Amino acid sequence: MLKTRISAYQLFAMMLLFSYGTASLFFLTPDAKQNAWLTVLLFMPTGLILQLLATALFYQYPNDTLITFLPKIFGRFIGYPLCAIYILYFSYSAARVLRDFSELILMAATPEMPLLLVATVFMTAFAYGAFAGLENLARAAQFALPVVILVIFLDRISLLATPNLVKFYNLKPFLENGLLPVIKAGWMLPTFPYGEAVTFSMIYCSVNEPSKVRKTAMFAIFCLGILLVINTIAIITVLGVNFASTTQSPLYEAVRLIKLGSFFDRLDIFIIVFLAIVGSMKVSIFTYMAMLGTAQLMKWNDPKYLAIPFGISILIMSILIAPNYAEHIRIGLKWTPIYIHFPLLIIVPALALIVHYVKKTWKERTATC
Repeated sequence: MLKTRISAYQLFAMMLLFSYGTASLFFLTPDAKQNAWLTVLLFMPTGLILQLLATALFYQYPNDTLITFLPKIFGRFIGYPLCAIYILYFSYSAARVLRDFSELILMAATPEMPLLLVATVFMTAFAYGAFAGLENLARAAQFALPVVILVIFLDRISLLATPNLVKFYNLKPFLENGLLPVIKAGWMLPTFPYGEAVTFSMIYCSVNEPSKVRKTAMFAIFCLGILLVINTIAIITVLGVNFASTTQSPLYEAVRLIKLGSFFDRLDIFIIVFLAIVGSMKVSIFTYMAMLGTAQLMKWNDPKYLAIPFGISILIMSILIAPNYAEHIRIGLKWTPIYIHFPLLIIVPALALIVHYVKKTWKERTATC
């Protein structure tokens, strides 16, 4: 297997763009209503705990990826089927994100174009990004992150500058029914968006400064939480809870309302630039992880030649996973976190760490006997 190397900053940029991209598009935890921003903040520590768990596995297996250390922990008969499931998970997740951004681009810029055509154009570019390899993806993230931060900054400033658009009274009443409903509303946050970053266990071994992996990963989750809190406050104060809870793309709807004089009206270009950058990064990373996992499982030297078959498979899957966008969102927010994210992003890594330490303790005891 070819050895690739990325810096700690590149890992940070990839993790932040990867996790923030799709999460920022939606009104997370609508059941918390005007306190949704607090729910996002309260569940940030779960993302930090998951990174402690993921990096603990990395430091026990510093030269391995998720696909190569699972068989070492669980054995071949359990480990290899788990590896295949994770490869399917990466592919399915890439298909879901591709569908997200294809639908939103249709809504924002080209409503008359067929979904298949838009998804094909995007997937061609994303598959090329995966073909280019991890180092090129990391360099792209390194340069894209400042652009995304600038877009976010300009967007928030424009919202505040638009007369009578931001209404902070939409954040009231605060904790009207106490803290418990706010906590209950955030049940999916440990899986999406905070848990998704656990998939970077596939590339931690490629960081050229292994000692910085944990600090970098946890800082990325911290920054993700802060950005999502700001994003949720912006959506609530601009749209109100009722509209934000019912619209399929609240971030886009909020940006559409920006109006700064006669020359700066409907600044949809903000959201289009944002979608193009974060969408390409997330789908390309998921596709690359599926390719890398398959190559490692099959003992192939170079995963880049899998870009075409995976690109075609992910494209087809993105069209078939749901008959319409509303159903796609319902599946993604109600069923995927329970039946896919929770077991693969929380249960399996936790069990892997427990089994590893049990086996390690057993070997140490038998060695001293």
